[in-house]
Amino acid sequence: MCVSLLRPSPTFAETEVKTSGCFDKARFCFELTPSSDSLYLVSVKRKIAMPVALTLYSDKLFQIPSSLEALKPKAHVNAFLNTDDAVPLGVVKNANAFWHTMRVKWTAGQIDAQHDRDYAYYSPLQPAVEYRIVQGFNGSFSHSGASRYALDFAAPVGTPILAARAGVVIDTKDDGTKGGPHSRLAKHANYVAILHSDGTTGEYYHLKHDGVVVERGQTVQQGQLIGYTGNTGFSSLPHLHFGIYVAKFHGKYVSVPFSLTDTSQ
Repeated sequence: MCVSLLRPSPTFAETEVKTSGCFDKARFCFELTPSSDSLYLVSVKRKIAMPVALTLYSDKLFQIPSSLEALKPKAHVNAFLNTDDAVPLGVVKNANAFWHTMRVKWTAGQIDAQHDRDYAYYSPLQPAVEYRIVQGFNGSFSHSGASRYALDFAAPVGTPILAARAGVVIDTKDDGTKGGPHSRLAKHANYVAILHSDGTTGEYYHLKHDGVVVERGQTVQQGQLIGYTGNTGFSSLPHLHFGIYVAKFHGKYVSVPFSLTDTSQ
């Protein structure tokens, strides 16, 4: 699901002017460029060739004006980064004040991707008949809202996870060590997210600590080993959470219905 929210902690002296800042291991960077009328143009540019939908929030941001008198506040602005070109977002009067107050939310993936409903996914745990689905679509424990369409497979810690569909690894995390049936532990979940050819992402959650064997930017084939199951994050038992997601602005996402070739729900 790959959602993040950050406000940078400025470390620069107040007399200095900070003109750039990067996020998520330099997935994307903001640049402030001096322009006329003592304003700074705020733009954002991706640094890794993968799509990301982001929303910038700042009470110091203004629409790009035709004149200084035409400045209008812009509380937030959306940007979909799918090329290496810089995207202009607005202008600010005070660069350092902007860095102190700005927030950004983002979701990796293609904004409003159109899921290929006819695609049949390979079961990520094999042989499929050995791994019971303990929570399906609209599951009462945690499959609601944005995660409505997802499957949970019960599996012992260390079970190999295979890519359900070919794609490019867009995100990973495997430094989490905590897990349990409490939503406050969700941030500790380890995962792999794979970008598919239709712009959706296949996401595999609750992997064990150090249980990811692929890296961001790597191309994987259907059935390829990508990691090992665990019990990290918001999890009541060792299992694999698998779903197909579409990126939205404001750090949001939605899951979409899907089917498996070798497992009945």
